[in-house]
Amino acid sequence: MKRILIHPHVLAAFLQLAPLLRVAQSAPGVMAAPTLFILRWVFGAAAVAGSMHGLSGATGATPASARVTNGVRMSVTFSITSPSYGTAKSYSVPSESPLPQGLALSTRGTLTGTPIVSGNFIMRLRGWQNSNFSGNAAELNVPLTVVSANPPVFTAQPISVTVTPGQTLNLTASFTGDQPLAFRWFKEDLEVKNATNATLIIASPQAADAGRYRLRLVNDIATVFSDWATVTVQAAVAKPVITAQPVGRALHAGEAFSLSVSATGTNLTYAWTRDGVAVGLPASGLSLTNATAVVAGVYRVRVTNPGGFVDSDGATLSVAGPVVWDQPTLVSDSLRLSFNGLIGRRYAIESAAALPGPFATQAEMMSQAGGTVLFDPIVDSGRVYRVRPLP
Repeated sequence: MKRILIHPHVLAAFLQLAPLLRVAQSAPGVMAAPTLFILRWVFGAAAVAGSMHGLSGATGATPASARVTNGVRMSVTFSITSPSYGTAKSYSVPSESPLPQGLALSTRGTLTGTPIVSGNFIMRLRGWQNSNFSGNAAELNVPLTVVSANPPVFTAQPISVTVTPGQTLNLTASFTGDQPLAFRWFKEDLEVKNATNATLIIASPQAADAGRYRLRLVNDIATVFSDWATVTVQAAVAKPVITAQPVGRALHAGEAFSLSVSATGTNLTYAWTRDGVAVGLPASGLSLTNATAVVAGVYRVRVTNPGGFVDSDGATLSVAGPVVWDQPTLVSDSLRLSFNGLIGRRYAIESAAALPGPFATQAEMMSQAGGTVLFDPIVDSGRVYRVRPLP
């Protein structure tokens, strides 16, 4: 039987490529010249396999990891050594595995630069047998940690708050510090479940959610806690109940008017609107001293307390022209006076012997259909008459 001698380097490549060999054995021609086929397979595959893990026996890089500081210039030289080929002569990183921002790798394996992003990274270091990125090569994962230069610092503390059941609770704080930052909220020094964001949100707090809360910040440099923020959850409060609705009315230009509402409940607040637009002050009453056409519309008020809110009925306010007399007419022995009264309004007819008065009430009456009021006074020469809308 003829003996075949195999060079150790070829044997190493053969062992590395054993899985490929098993696949190749079923190919045509294997039985005809197995030795030749195997050698062709080894040398034909060397360019591909060597570019990935061909530096036989290379089990780690020196140093095995690196720890650098964000914002601080650094320089670390790496090497990969194989029992078969010695120390790699040139180094690179695959294009699909870029280095952290701010860092670069020289052909001699020196990692330099000023990192600008903190975090944990994996540098895919490739060492080549020759100085021109040729020959056998090995790729190894080198952990690279970029620690923060700035510890976390709170610039605004969470603020104590009082809420009612069903009212969303929000606690937040402002801070600075290098990334990555880890957040965790605590209630009385017990971790709040799933509370790992800068803002703590409890959608519907209950009495059990009352207590002291604080936020913990962690980065590579330090761990800090915020001040305590006290959360108070009030007992459930019944929403307001309106007991007297605002009442609309018809006005003459220049009149003063007021609208009001009565409601039961605690800690009530009020918000008036005219045709859906906010007007007036937040009070139970709304007043104007000089009505004009601009103020006409439908008025409503929203009454609110911690238990909820209720909207009033709409109160319609209309504004006509000022009160004026029509041309007086004589009917038999009487003087008939008429004016532009508004349907449903009451008026006082007053007279005086001369201006400026005093005036005395002659009659009170409600405007009839059509808006005209007739009055038949006793004829008295030289008297002065006026008409006054009543509230």
